[in-house]
Amino acid sequence: MTPQGLARREALALLAGAGASFLAGPARATEGWAPIEVRAAALPLDERDPTRMRVDKLVWRGGLQLGAEDRRFGGWSDLWVAPDNSRATLISDRGLALELDLAFDGRLRGLGPARMGRLIGPDGKNLFGRATDAEGLVRLPDGGFAVSFEQRHRILLYPPADPPFSRAPRTLAAPPAAAQWPANGGMEALARLPDGRFLVLPEDSPQAWLGGAQGWVELAYRAAEGFKPVGACVAGAHLYVLERAFSWAGFAVRIVRLLAADVRADATLAGEELARLRAPLLVDNYEGIAVTRDPSGATLLWLVADDNFQAFQRTLLVCFAVA
Repeated sequence: MTPQGLARREALALLAGAGASFLAGPARATEGWAPIEVRAAALPLDERDPTRMRVDKLVWRGGLQLGAEDRRFGGWSDLWVAPDNSRATLISDRGLALELDLAFDGRLRGLGPARMGRLIGPDGKNLFGRATDAEGLVRLPDGGFAVSFEQRHRILLYPPADPPFSRAPRTLAAPPAAAQWPANGGMEALARLPDGRFLVLPEDSPQAWLGGAQGWVELAYRAAEGFKPVGACVAGAHLYVLERAFSWAGFAVRIVRLLAADVRADATLAGEELARLRAPLLVDNYEGIAVTRDPSGATLLWLVADDNFQAFQRTLLVCFAVA
């Protein structure tokens, strides 16, 4: 969602775009999943030097700018990528989900067929209004998904379904501090540790929370100065966190890696920096991060940028390998 510290003109534009969705009222009950044509244009890491293939400890594996004629397309906040890198699932600020087939052969070449549909709530009806602001996405071991939300801070646990999110979820109690979080600064980042507990990183608080149905314990997350956590994912022994900053110079992001075993009560988490991206590199409002491996065993990090439905921002899907 809207980064803190945006220039006044841009902040007002972002809030206006988000507010329009909240005032739109309930989605039609017949609005289900359907194919959608998604355009994809390949972009280099550095438009000044298209041959550049590396930034810090990350190696470029391709990037796409996405678009569609459907006016609901956009606002993508987080993603999950299948272990074989064949498809991606995305969630949006407006309660929508997108499935994309990926053309990936070690590099992200393009997209295949796509379909889009709405998230539903525990009552089996489409989410609407302030209940739609989905921010964090985690694939569960049974094939379902956990989704965290801002505005109305909560986590919904969706059972396996085809299409995804089409069976009614159950609600997981939020961390106790959620009642004090600002509407647009809450459960931005969600990850699931190997032991099954969830890690919640609020955007506008140094607190972090670890737990789930059995309760929550507090710890802390230390981002770089000027940055805030907006995405997280776990693979094997490692936790990866995406941090974002905004200034008059535009967006910047920082990707860090931590040991999952270090995530425990009363800990202060501070990761190893893998890379920082800022102009003139391909950067926008990156909010989502996912991790997979390629056939050679290399760790792949996938990022998605939320365009906030604004003409001056872009929906980007990019892939890096950890060097």
